[in-house]
Amino acid sequence: MPSSAALKYNYQIGLARLLRQSPSTSKSNAQTFYHASLAASVAAWDAYINNLVKEFFSVTTDPLLTKYHHVHNLLLNLTDVALKKFNTPNWENSRNFLVIHTGYDPINDWVWPSKGMATVHVQERLNQILKVRHSFAHGFSIPAFPWTQSPSGKIRLTSKGLIEVEAFLSHLVRQTDKGINSHVCNIFHVTPSW
Repeated sequence: MPSSAALKYNYQIGLARLLRQSPSTSKSNAQTFYHASLAASVAAWDAYINNLVKEFFSVTTDPLLTKYHHVHNLLLNLTDVALKKFNTPNWENSRNFLVIHTGYDPINDWVWPSKGMATVHVQERLNQILKVRHSFAHGFSIPAFPWTQSPSGKIRLTSKGLIEVEAFLSHLVRQTDKGINSHVCNIFHVTPSW
């Protein structure tokens, strides 16, 4: 069963998919919907990381262990402050945020063997997605990556490229859920409900 954070992510990525598949997506306004879809996909990933860290604290708390509970609450307060500043969920920031605030390092889980993506390739793709979102959010030209090129070679977002982004981020969510579940079980001896 997925974490609550993953369930929320699945709902949000579904909204991004609706934007991509919008029936009003004609040639004249397709890029507007595609940009909105990519922005929604990145927002879903960002929210997932935020919600997962909150959920981690929820499942690892034990009010019966008074000394531990006070330290736990102190760390939760520090994490809440850090969550407000977390706004660029690229590979480095997402990984560092998870390591610092949960102790879980996703580096070994952020791979996609069936797509031939080792850690370095996953890192590169996640950072590309954030660069593309950043570029159009700030009025810059979209960077040229294989997934941002149309069949004619024009640099732009395509439905196919967005499908790849959705699949990629969804894979990372599933892998992160599995990894943090194992982390919580092994380190905190708690079995999460996901």
